[in-house]
Amino acid sequence: YSTASGGYSSESDGEDYVAELDKKRLTFYQSVDWTKLHQLMLDSGVLKPTAPAQSSVEVDHERCSALLALTACHDIMKVRELLPTVLPEHAPYHTFEAGSMINDHDAALAYVLEKDPEAIPCYNALPPEQRRSVLFTQAQLGFNHGWLVQAEASPGALFSKMKSVVEQSETSNADIAFYFVHWLTDLAGALPTPLNGTEKFAAKFPHAVLGSFIRSFSCVQRLAKRTPTELMQEFLIEWWPTHLNANHPTGPTAIAEMRLVVQAQTANDQMAIYNAFKLLSPADKATLGEEMARS
Repeated sequence: YSTASGGYSSESDGEDYVAELDKKRLTFYQSVDWTKLHQLMLDSGVLKPTAPAQSSVEVDHERCSALLALTACHDIMKVRELLPTVLPEHAPYHTFEAGSMINDHDAALAYVLEKDPEAIPCYNALPPEQRRSVLFTQAQLGFNHGWLVQAEASPGALFSKMKSVVEQSETSNADIAFYFVHWLTDLAGALPTPLNGTEKFAAKFPHAVLGSFIRSFSCVQRLAKRTPTELMQEFLIEWWPTHLNANHPTGPTAIAEMRLVVQAQTANDQMAIYNAFKLLSPADKATLGEEMARS
């Protein structure tokens, strides 16, 4: 038999498909850094240590309610009939003028949460500090996670918009962690397979990429207390592979060396880049050192 999405066409094919899924699920279970995910839940406030021993955790009901409310409402503006129009007293709202429909679903939800919270009862019922965290997740952050974990962009391009939002909204490290928890739960639910768990992560998402994202969460959370340039430098130092050298590079070409090595991703490629950089002429090193360190 066949499936609507072009799946297996016989019983044996079906068994092979299930076996392959099970193999991917096991690999996912074994490869994910569960300690870092657990820490993310603590950092976000969804989990909290129990007093007085601090050796176990419990769910923070208010914080979890905020996460559930966000999960319930975050995509409702994909229904075009619900998209709001900017009122004159609120204009301009970001790039939207009075009388214009907000056709970006995240911006549309943010507008309603800011200007008419009673229209979203599950949000309006939350305490003020939880509403602030939910609203932050809908802000126009301009953050590209892939650019960070592959060291593709300068700190200004990566973090300046997000840093501006953080400063204007008095966002905390916990709010940024909460944003990443929402990112995880949103993507985990992208495939409607509740009885199979997080199929999107376990079977469809590259495990190495997910691992890089999870590893970077704790670094990005510091944006509340760091400048974009400081945060980028900390990220590169933390991601410097010690199999190349126990000490990270220093001096005028350090940022270029670290960015190029992080971009290489795999150990063999990183070693090749590391050695090739040493063979460059002083002029080429200076050019890369200056250009790749621009903020």
